[in-house]
Amino acid sequence: MDASGLDLQDIFGLLRAGSAPSLSSEELASRISSCVMSQTAIAPAPPVTHTDLLCLCLTLTESIISRLMAQSLPQDATVFYEDVTRRLFGEMNLMAKLVSLLRSQDKLVSHLSAKCMSVYIISDICITGGRSWMWRQAFAEVFEKSVSCSELDSCLWSLTAVIKAVLRGDTGPNQRDVLTKLLSGLDSSIACLYTNLLTPDTQEPHEREPVNLSKTMCEFFDLLEVLSAARLRLGVCSSVQRVTFVESRALLHVVRAEVEYLVKKRALLLLKRSLLRRAGEDWASVRCESHEDHGLTEDVLIMAGGVLQEVTAGWLKEVPVKAQASFFGGNCDVSLSGTQKDDVILRAVSLILLKSLEINIQSPPWKGSQSDIDVCGYLTELMSFLQRHGTLVSPDAHSCSWVSVVFAEQDDDMMESAKTLIGLYLYQKSLSCSDSRVCVWGCNPHCHFILLLRSLSFDHSVLLDFLISSETCFLEYCVRYLKLLREDRTAFCSSCRHIEDCDGAGRRADPSGQDPSAVPCTRSSTGNDVPRLVDYGSSDESEEAEERVSDRNSGKTETQSGMALEQVQTEHASDSLLGKVFVCLMDLRTAVTRLHNRGLFPYNPTSLLKLLSSIEPQRNVLS
Repeated sequence: MDASGLDLQDIFGLLRAGSAPSLSSEELASRISSCVMSQTAIAPAPPVTHTDLLCLCLTLTESIISRLMAQSLPQDATVFYEDVTRRLFGEMNLMAKLVSLLRSQDKLVSHLSAKCMSVYIISDICITGGRSWMWRQAFAEVFEKSVSCSELDSCLWSLTAVIKAVLRGDTGPNQRDVLTKLLSGLDSSIACLYTNLLTPDTQEPHEREPVNLSKTMCEFFDLLEVLSAARLRLGVCSSVQRVTFVESRALLHVVRAEVEYLVKKRALLLLKRSLLRRAGEDWASVRCESHEDHGLTEDVLIMAGGVLQEVTAGWLKEVPVKAQASFFGGNCDVSLSGTQKDDVILRAVSLILLKSLEINIQSPPWKGSQSDIDVCGYLTELMSFLQRHGTLVSPDAHSCSWVSVVFAEQDDDMMESAKTLIGLYLYQKSLSCSDSRVCVWGCNPHCHFILLLRSLSFDHSVLLDFLISSETCFLEYCVRYLKLLREDRTAFCSSCRHIEDCDGAGRRADPSGQDPSAVPCTRSSTGNDVPRLVDYGSSDESEEAEERVSDRNSGKTETQSGMALEQVQTEHASDSLLGKVFVCLMDLRTAVTRLHNRGLFPYNPTSLLKLLSSIEPQRNVLS
């Protein structure tokens, strides 16, 4: 690297140290600008030393803007670097040069240019509210061409990064207004790109390289997700933000396209997050409840209806599921013990179908949904899909165990599916008084709950973890199921007997005595080894110690001894499956009550405790 590169490296070190270099701000800006100017988009690849120098200039510019946004520099250094930035993006028109570098044949140069652009756009929005929009016209032109190349990939990445920053709150308040202005000139071009990338043409061989097309489609799916997140969280709804829902069949058809397996997986995950309204949940910081999108419900219904129509047409038979999942998007299958399926695909497909059914049965008939939906038929198709891919490997396994098998490694999806299946069960039951075949198509919520508890070794403290954590919808699922149990105790008893019968048949078929319907689960089979949010064992010990000291002073030792004796009697009341479920629920009630009385429970559990208390009398009746 030449002397200029070494000088820039020294400046980089001074920036990290929070100092300004000895040269003037005009000289530094001029040096960076001249380095970027010497690299043209149509020129052949420059020498390695020049490419390194160019990458260093781009990275230095990005770092300067980032440090200024973070307000982490001393006053004198802040004044110096602000003047450098003002000169670069003012009189030297660095933005136009960055737009030109997006077309560079060197992918690293193109990507670093996109990063530098994104950081400046975010900074400009923070300072001026977004005064410089010339980049938007350049992006629109690239999107309309829809040619898969590094330029398109960099534009998609840059726009996605800017929208994410707005949703994270990095640009300050007025996020809704900022996004509305930002997207106002890009609607038609992004819609054009959606049509060109995801039309039925993708079913035929492409002249474009599959790797380049796959990279472009993955970047585009990221953009579609942030657009959906903007709609969900800020109520910003433009025409392009509706296209994911209204034209969802294009995403469904990606599974049969001549693209890499990773792209098909990303398309399914985008569909899943859209139906579950989870877009952006991992990184977005706000949700604006005052701007409700009244058309979202109708658009989600259109998406769900499209899913059901495609499933009816045999879409599940076209969904690829690799025998072993690729790691980090690679194509190399790593040899593992046993046959391993891609659980990410299985979970996504299962939830897409389940949520589509739930959305359709909850919508009024005049909104376009059918009066009677064949839930049984769709779930039978799903069970066949899972059976084809080896999810239910044992003929003696209980059909309802598929929920715990498929979602064993993803608790939030497991609770979402179990909650959804309760609604489907009640809907099917309202159409037919008989539920004798409900287990055949794997939709018995009593079996799901029993098998869940058994996979947790009936450890109530794990349920307490779920109730305290906000990462799953377990509270909503638990309340919904307890209400069902209160009204449907006969079916609960039948489910207990059915599971025990399956266990007996499996033991007769398997002399080793291993439970055939046991759910493979990442959790340990012993309660003490299950990861905890809180060490409830030590908490209980400390509480008992405090109670003993308090009881000595207040004369309540007999009450404590009585409670301990009652607890021991409850634990050994029954060894049957039914008894274990009730003991687990009663232990959960005791733990929640204790934490609530001490003011340690994170929310008011009064309604939940009432439901748990209403279950105890049924235990004596059912026993």
